[in-house]
Amino acid sequence: MSESSKVVSLSEKSAGRQGVTADKPAVLPSAVVLLKEKASTQLRERVKALFGKVDDSLFAMAERAHGQEEQDGLFQALRLLRVERRNIVDRFVGNVEQAFQIRREPQQETGFAPDSLSLVHNDDLEQLVAADTMVANAKRDFAEPLAELCIRLNTLYSVKVYDKNNPLGPDVICDAFVASAQTLDLHIRARLTLLKKFEQEVMLQLRDFYEFCNQLLVEQGVLPSLREQQRTSRQRPAYPGSSFPGNAAAPLSGGANAPVNTSSPGAAATAHFAPGLVPAAAGLAPMAAGDLLSHLGALQSGADYRGSGVAQLLDVSALLQERLLDVNQSASLAKVDSDVIKLVEMLFSFILEDRSLATPIKSQLGRLQLPLLKVAIADKSFFSKGGHPARKLLNALADAATGWQSGDNYESDPLYCEISQIVERVLNEFDRDITIFSVLLASLDEFIARERKRAEMLERRVVDEADGRAKTQAARARVAAVMDALVAERDLPPVVQDWLYKVWSNVLFLTCVKEGTGSETWRRDMRTARDLVWSVRAPMPDARKQLLTLLPVLQERLREGVEALSYDTFEARSLFAGLKEIYRERFALAQKLTEKRERQLREQVARGVRAATAAEHSEVAETTVDRTAAATPEPLPSQTNSPQPKDDPGLSKLTHTVDEQIAGPEEIAIPQMEELEQAVAQAQVASPISKQEELALLDESDPHWQMTFRLAQGSWFELKRSEEEQFRCRLAAVIRDIEQFIFVNRNGAKVAEFGRLELAYALRSAQLLPLDDGMLFERALQSVIGNVRKKRSEQS
Repeated sequence: MSESSKVVSLSEKSAGRQGVTADKPAVLPSAVVLLKEKASTQLRERVKALFGKVDDSLFAMAERAHGQEEQDGLFQALRLLRVERRNIVDRFVGNVEQAFQIRREPQQETGFAPDSLSLVHNDDLEQLVAADTMVANAKRDFAEPLAELCIRLNTLYSVKVYDKNNPLGPDVICDAFVASAQTLDLHIRARLTLLKKFEQEVMLQLRDFYEFCNQLLVEQGVLPSLREQQRTSRQRPAYPGSSFPGNAAAPLSGGANAPVNTSSPGAAATAHFAPGLVPAAAGLAPMAAGDLLSHLGALQSGADYRGSGVAQLLDVSALLQERLLDVNQSASLAKVDSDVIKLVEMLFSFILEDRSLATPIKSQLGRLQLPLLKVAIADKSFFSKGGHPARKLLNALADAATGWQSGDNYESDPLYCEISQIVERVLNEFDRDITIFSVLLASLDEFIARERKRAEMLERRVVDEADGRAKTQAARARVAAVMDALVAERDLPPVVQDWLYKVWSNVLFLTCVKEGTGSETWRRDMRTARDLVWSVRAPMPDARKQLLTLLPVLQERLREGVEALSYDTFEARSLFAGLKEIYRERFALAQKLTEKRERQLREQVARGVRAATAAEHSEVAETTVDRTAAATPEPLPSQTNSPQPKDDPGLSKLTHTVDEQIAGPEEIAIPQMEELEQAVAQAQVASPISKQEELALLDESDPHWQMTFRLAQGSWFELKRSEEEQFRCRLAAVIRDIEQFIFVNRNGAKVAEFGRLELAYALRSAQLLPLDDGMLFERALQSVIGNVRKKRSEQS
């Protein structure tokens, strides 16, 4: 008998019927065992191949991450997946193989719970929707080979095999992969990327896989002529007016008020139910997605929003009930559609309660609930696809209105009018073609660009003015610190003081403003000021040689400073002349001091020699002579013919005594460059915020004090000056030199400024409240996820 005509024996099929309810694993027919081995091998190779692409995607995402926390999370996920990839593959294959042990009683689907989304296997809704979407797409795209596989497996098992418990069905394969990575602590974006690559590398390639599995069973003699029988069956005339059953969404085209299809195979069954929404457990076939979209389109065009200033959440289930009663129809909702309706309701509940948006804006955005629900019903990737046009439009509308506040005539405000017009166009023009969202987003972007351009011009002037004022204050404080360090307790000649205060303080000021204290020019100018002070206070005559070397360089630097200031020529000539006179006097003094020192040394030496000669005639001549020899230096070699030791301690002591007599009181040392830099760094820059002086200093660990260092430029806040005066403002700039925080409104006009301490107190007292200006849809989704997690943890 050829392989194509071989059939499975009854004993093998019976083996599949035995032991399915026992504790030990059932004995599988040989054809199933072979299928399990071959299919597992193929799936293993396909999953192994996807990790390289996950690596590339996560690395690129981490490089483009918006914040440090997100980047760290992505890199951590990248490392963890590299370590765990083999275990993930093994768990995945193990889960698939375990699915071949089909239970006699198939697990019933749980109904939709009113307090959760009833989306199983994972707490992250985005991941769940992504998984549901890829399963639904696979069932739709590979319906024919999948149906053949189910039928063939049904002949081999003692229990009914259908799409849910098919060990190689999309549900099992997807769930097996999700479960294999479930225990890993992955950033949500990394987890979604992993699922996306799984979809691309495995789920979208299942047609060839199912063809392989069917062919393998055919070769084992399992219904080899099934496809030919199905082809013959399809050629028979169908019921008049019937349509292909299923829950796949209709193509995104057609009219909003298209008639609901009542000629589907399940339409006749509706006669047994009263009009309206029927529970899914009642047995009525779920409404096709196309029919649901048509009903929602009718609701969208006829919804009554009771005035534009009221934010309201629509009860879609109640509206559908009314709609079905009006058209005298009964219908039930597919579980995935019911979950999507609930999810969209929860998202818009968050949006309508968000305090970052003014009530009139929230009322406008709330009108998008039905259109966005239609998008989500037709395209389940709406929740997992961050770049979806509808999501981008909603985020852009919310972002544009974050700092907007309603006035007495807010309905004539340009931004409010623009948002209202966009919402109206969505309600009137959107049916199933999502292109409208991209068109409206482009229009909104153009409007916002024009608005921001005008606001940025005013804001730039505000910030530049504050920044210039701050730089001026900081430069003056730092120049003053340099001057104080150089001049303090030093009696400088008047001409040197003129040089410092009339000329060089201005040179330092300009350099500080233009290039800052970290520049080499600043260090050079500061060194010039120090050298100038040293040149008139250096000890003479010891510093004579060093001064002679310095003066040409110093004179050139001073001349460059005078030219940079465009200083008065006559005054500059006078200052140079005065400085030259000081140096002439200092060198003349050095000559006199040198001559005086030599004369005093000779006198001291001469007195010492005479004292030693007289001592030879005393009664204790020998002791006296010894002591005198130790205490009295001999004359310098240039002053006597007697040879003297080079390192005579007595001579050194005498020379030091003479220097002290000549120099007078001890001179205060000129500060080194490091000391000047420290003085500049510690310079106290006075804040223009006078109220800060009245506030007590906060501890460094105070959370509100710490928060002032983490505020990002561009963040939005609600400022409460009083119960009557409250408005929204944005952090336009932080002037670091004087620690001043500048806040502006949407138009770019300055509305408030705080010093750091005053800002910490404003945050502490809730006078200034941060507004969450992140992407609205993503914030809403995360809030819903958090609420679901909390409720599930409370129930567990």
